[in-house]
Amino acid sequence: MRKILLVGVGDVGSHILEFASREVDNFEWIVGDIDQKRANWACNKAEIGALHHGIYPKFIPMKIDLFDIVKTTELIRKEKPIAIINCSVLHTWHLIRKLPEKVYAKISSAGLGAWLPCQLTLGMNLAQAIKNSGVSSFYINASLSCLTNPVLGKIGLAPTIGIGNVDLIAPAILTYVNRKTGTPKSNIKIHLVCHHQHWVYPREAGYKPGAPYFLKIMIKNEDVTQQFNTDEVMFDSVKLYPPGIGFTTVSASSTLKNLKAMVNDTGLRTHSPGPNGLPGGYPVRLNGKGAEVVLPPEITLEQAVKMNEESGRLDGIKEIKNDGTVVFADYTYEIMKNTLGFDCKSFKPSESKECAFEQMKCFKKVADEYLLG
Repeated sequence: MRKILLVGVGDVGSHILEFASREVDNFEWIVGDIDQKRANWACNKAEIGALHHGIYPKFIPMKIDLFDIVKTTELIRKEKPIAIINCSVLHTWHLIRKLPEKVYAKISSAGLGAWLPCQLTLGMNLAQAIKNSGVSSFYINASLSCLTNPVLGKIGLAPTIGIGNVDLIAPAILTYVNRKTGTPKSNIKIHLVCHHQHWVYPREAGYKPGAPYFLKIMIKNEDVTQQFNTDEVMFDSVKLYPPGIGFTTVSASSTLKNLKAMVNDTGLRTHSPGPNGLPGGYPVRLNGKGAEVVLPPEITLEQAVKMNEESGRLDGIKEIKNDGTVVFADYTYEIMKNTLGFDCKSFKPSESKECAFEQMKCFKKVADEYLLG
């Protein structure tokens, strides 16, 4: 029985378990979380629900502390999972929504990249453990992969793929085109290069327009892109999703689709953020070798990468240097300093944990003032 290691059973991780438990696959799921009880309950709920479908998945819950790289390395070396999924973060993005609207809007306008230390740290530790183990596993990183994966790629720890982002937008565009034209979904193909910024711009406060992207819409193998206002398509497609975190069910679906494409060597043509450590999202082919970017002839990989790097500047990140050093955009630095007291213009990957804990400390202080004071 092939083993899958899932770390983190928050919103996305728990949805992955629920969906996986209702599919007939020959997988043994090792399910880890820093909170052993949370891992137990997530597995219990998924297993019990699966009984209604006559399916009997195998889940093994356990405590995994990603700050203990040695122990995590030993676990991976012992279990030899064919794929590893990271759904763990130190500070989830939607906590700022609990603040008063004006405060939330100001912090939101810094871009989600402002919280990159909190998004990066645990996934980086897991990537290091995978490398140290010597086990050749597909690594799917769910944590802000448009920005974390390129950092990891710079330091030799590139995940195979990410999830969500471009793979949330592309199927929404397909749905949008289907509804506008009446064309069966099976006859529509989407080729999309875009960034996490395109996902949050229509959904969260303070994001600026103008991030570049590439979109090609095909109906029955005919390019019909010129029949659409693509800016409108990008915006309105994202708005098909409900506000808040309801979209995480789609992120979980994206994860399982892409997981099975790689472990079953199907050669699926789809989309993924951060393939092999690239910034932003791309059309890809997924098979037993991992992820291959597959672009239409109208755009080169160099052009696509530049687009996504430019979009990243509108999501809070000015630059990711060759050694993995992250440089925050000037506006991001000013907003985080003035609203939270977080004074950091750049950080090295080795400084990520320290920066993350400082961010969380600053956020807690501000949150306590507004929510408790």
